[in-house]
Amino acid sequence: MLKKISSNNLFLLIILSAIWGSSFFVIKICLSSFTPTGIASLRLIVASIFLILFFYSFNKSPKFNFNQILILSFIGVTGNFLPFYLISWAEQYILSSTAGLLMSVGPLITLVMSHLLTSDDKFTWIKFLSIFIGFIGIFFILDIGKFNFNDQNYINTIAKIFVILAAFGYMISNIAAYNKLKSISPITITTFATLFGAIISIPFFIYDFINYEINLNTTSLVSIIYLGVFPTAIAFHMRYHIVKQSGPVFLSYVAYLIPVFALIWGMIFLSEKIQLSSAIGIILVFIGLFVGQRKSMSKIPIKNV
Repeated sequence: MLKKISSNNLFLLIILSAIWGSSFFVIKICLSSFTPTGIASLRLIVASIFLILFFYSFNKSPKFNFNQILILSFIGVTGNFLPFYLISWAEQYILSSTAGLLMSVGPLITLVMSHLLTSDDKFTWIKFLSIFIGFIGIFFILDIGKFNFNDQNYINTIAKIFVILAAFGYMISNIAAYNKLKSISPITITTFATLFGAIISIPFFIYDFINYEINLNTTSLVSIIYLGVFPTAIAFHMRYHIVKQSGPVFLSYVAYLIPVFALIWGMIFLSEKIQLSSAIGIILVFIGLFVGQRKSMSKIPIKNV
């Protein structure tokens, strides 16, 4: 199922993880001025402007059939707008580093989805064991023992579930791009999936703009531009390039590194500290991933291109 992985793509994967890992603390900064919907929509609008200018500087007008437009729109919603909104909403109640930690469930989701959506990567007892261990880790990260509708702790748990749903959206859109858009270049996928996601988000942004106050300042303005250009436009181009070169499962390994960078950026810029339960949970998730992936990874050849 996986294509040959190049050392160049491995390097890009590390850079992508560092950029994506930075998005969590920047979202936390943006929440002081914008609503979650505003953050999701504005970063897509900024990214779309950047990508359209870049795209038409080097490319002619693309031609899409109706099915491709539907897939790009689907990716724009499930892989852009909804995850951006869910993560932004969640970070109102949890640490940015915790949101980054929860993205580590991506490869576990991919293991399950590969069984359902492919013909050559079915469940084995080893994979079942890896998923079982991983989900125990998720329960530690979610801190289920504190879930109680009679106090405020349940909001934290719901916020963590929202981040997991965002990771699910990323993985679904990766598989859609890999399976359905093989004939389209990565920059074209990035540009128009982002553009369609931005267009779909505009009515929600207008509603928020009318009904909620925006406290704009220099820091939040710079932060939203950074979110649009780096973790959205540039990172998503890298994302689809890696997907087309090495497949969605290899890209899912970005979730190994995102928590590391999210922790580093959160500690440096926001003085955040990680909870013991979350630390235990992430260790269990990594053990589960190692158990499930080590056999398949040992078969993947490394090739310079």
